[in-house]
Amino acid sequence: MALEIRPYREEETEAFFRVPSIVFGNYTAEPVSERRGVQVPPEWSLCAFEDGVLATTYAAYPFMMRLNGAKAPAAGVTFVGTLPWFRRRGHLRKIMEHDLRRRYEQRMEPLAVLLASIAGIYQRYGYAVCSTNQRFTIDPKWINMAPSVPPAGGTWREASKDELPLLQGLYREFSGPRNGYLHRAPLIWEGQVLGIGPQTFGPGDLGPSLIAVYEEGGEARGYLTYAARHFETAPDGGPPGQRIFVRDFVWTTPAAYRAAWDFLKTFDLASRILFMHQPMDDPAFDLLLDPRELRATLGDWLLGRIIDVERALPLRPYGQEGRVTFEVRDEMCPWNAGRWALEAGPEGAAASRTKDAPQLTLDVSALAQLLFGQVSPTNAVRAGRAEAAAAAPLELWDAMWRTEYAPFCPDGF
Repeated sequence: MALEIRPYREEETEAFFRVPSIVFGNYTAEPVSERRGVQVPPEWSLCAFEDGVLATTYAAYPFMMRLNGAKAPAAGVTFVGTLPWFRRRGHLRKIMEHDLRRRYEQRMEPLAVLLASIAGIYQRYGYAVCSTNQRFTIDPKWINMAPSVPPAGGTWREASKDELPLLQGLYREFSGPRNGYLHRAPLIWEGQVLGIGPQTFGPGDLGPSLIAVYEEGGEARGYLTYAARHFETAPDGGPPGQRIFVRDFVWTTPAAYRAAWDFLKTFDLASRILFMHQPMDDPAFDLLLDPRELRATLGDWLLGRIIDVERALPLRPYGQEGRVTFEVRDEMCPWNAGRWALEAGPEGAAASRTKDAPQLTLDVSALAQLLFGQVSPTNAVRAGRAEAAAAAPLELWDAMWRTEYAPFCPDGF
């Protein structure tokens, strides 16, 4: 067997897109040029060719995301798949090793993120679950605020896709201080927010979004984009009827958040309102009169991988000034392994090699969870994800690695 790892070439475009279409169950015989879909230029790809046949695909978008409120470049890994007759031969591991080393040596993105069909595949390569997704499925009759929650007071109006700049401005304000949110590309806005592009959201073709903008004193303070559809056989196992799929939900004031629920309560013909992607610190559980009616379900969501410890750790602000030392284990990226010191202060942070005794010893995957704020250092030690020295200052660790918001990414990629 001759194995070659390289980007696909222009003349191999059909072969490249054929692999994920087979792997993810949406195979079509139509040529790529004749169907709607997200295009990946060859330079963003890396593939395994076995005896000249394209066996495994892999690509990464050059993302910019928010990391505890700061801009952070990240490789958004996607289009990963191996044809059935080439599996269990280590092709993806070889691609991963090649790509991680290339990004480190060329000083490309120091982080990689992905949304996994099976999280266990990627945890073998140093990735970790760095955010949790909540899904809400509520009958609008059960949408009521607790008695102590004040009414919103603003008004709603319908908006059109021509007001996209308004939505983008609200999203920038909303996502700016948050953690894990992407700087959205046009394809995400068109497909996942407006429902008019190739990356649409929800089961089947729900059509274009309806857009509702919330205003206080004539100023826009939030918005909802959503799609409505009647089902004879419901996709969520519930009774037949109308479903409202919330595609995007942004609020910049507490009143805008409460007002969105009041707005959705007016959908009398709907039997379910579905929020497919909400962060763990969503306020719904603290505000609703009957929060169990959210029928909340949890799942792993964004997975993260530190490619370069030295450049990745200073990307985010830290919750407190201080200096901590730690030892990293990283089999796939040996340049990360060893002892490090992180110093955080008002001018930023820096990670450097040290000979000092480590306060914590942990795998690079656990370090990614700390970086995103998915797990506190104390809980990492309690769970056995990290080992603490006898005098390790865990209170300082917790204060430094705290994030303002729970890690989350509402967009698929």
